[in-house]
Amino acid sequence: MAFTLINARPSPFGRKVAIALIEKGIDYKVQYDVPWGDQTCTPEYSPLEQLPILIEEDGHCIYDSVYILEWLERQFPERPLLPVDTDALLETKLRQLLGERLMEVFQAIIMENHRPEPSAPWIDRQERKVKGVLAELERMVEHRVIADDRPIDLGDIAIATTLLLCEFLVPAGYCPNIDILRWRDRYPNVTRYIDALAKRPSFVATAPQPMNVDLSATVQ
Repeated sequence: MAFTLINARPSPFGRKVAIALIEKGIDYKVQYDVPWGDQTCTPEYSPLEQLPILIEEDGHCIYDSVYILEWLERQFPERPLLPVDTDALLETKLRQLLGERLMEVFQAIIMENHRPEPSAPWIDRQERKVKGVLAELERMVEHRVIADDRPIDLGDIAIATTLLLCEFLVPAGYCPNIDILRWRDRYPNVTRYIDALAKRPSFVATAPQPMNVDLSATVQ
């Protein structure tokens, strides 16, 4: 069975799904789309009109990255990305939650910075959230070992796709070089952890790519 993954080139949400597919050894091909563009195909496959979308060979569509990852875990339990042990599962789910919420906060900060008159108090509040999450992750991953002969999980994927995107956004021209994006080395345990994940073939193969988009136009 081969899947089609409809994705946007820089999307961390689609990247999470692509990494999961690779880690599970599932064949797929990628179709790139711009979901807010005039020629987007998303309404054909998802009522949310958002990416990513995973399509089976028979045309069945699975959408929203959180649901897709859950669906893959249930349908393809081999090479699991969630542990069976209850305590380990809950710890993994917490790391996954923190990684996903951190992405939402970063997105909000970036969009606010593109507004004609950004709200400094609002940005300060969001930046406190970022610092709080990173401090918690620094504690949580202190003893987590990432190695080629060890499986990773959905928590690892959520955290790494979020923080690696931060390092892509500025050179790609999506946002100014704001201080809150510069997490590297301020959190040594997180830095070590992300560096190890970034070397995995699944991460190397799914690195974000630039896409033409005017973020300022979306927040006017």
